[in-house]
Amino acid sequence: MLDNLDPRERQTDVPAPGAREAPAARPLADREVPLGGQAVSATIHEWLDGEAPESAVRHAGTARDVEFWKRLEREVEVRRAMRTPVHVYQQIMESLPEAAPQVTPWWKRQVTVTVSPLMAMAAAAGAIAVGAALAAMMLRGR
Repeated sequence: MLDNLDPRERQTDVPAPGAREAPAARPLADREVPLGGQAVSATIHEWLDGEAPESAVRHAGTARDVEFWKRLEREVEVRRAMRTPVHVYQQIMESLPEAAPQVTPWWKRQVTVTVSPLMAMAAAAGAIAVGAALAAMMLRGR
């Protein structure tokens, strides 16, 4: 059973228990939360792809979009030019070990298992219980 849990689509009147909502009444959407705002025009896409000159897209409706993308490009250029300061680079390099640590593969590692007396007694009691259950099943089968 599929319940409509969207609070925006709740109705004030309660439908009959067997009644279902018609599929055409619900809007088709590929997202849970529709994106708002305006769509970027095709001319802006052409300009960003280098297929149209800037003068072709600088009119009243798309001037804000052009300014946004130009400002974004300036910020990206500044970020690309950033370099790590020399003293920070030296601190990083000094903190690294001289030799790479030796890591043994998991299949070659020595495994030590420590069993406490209480765990050993619990394992023995469990083995005895399983053995008794198997013996009882075998004796019933005869």
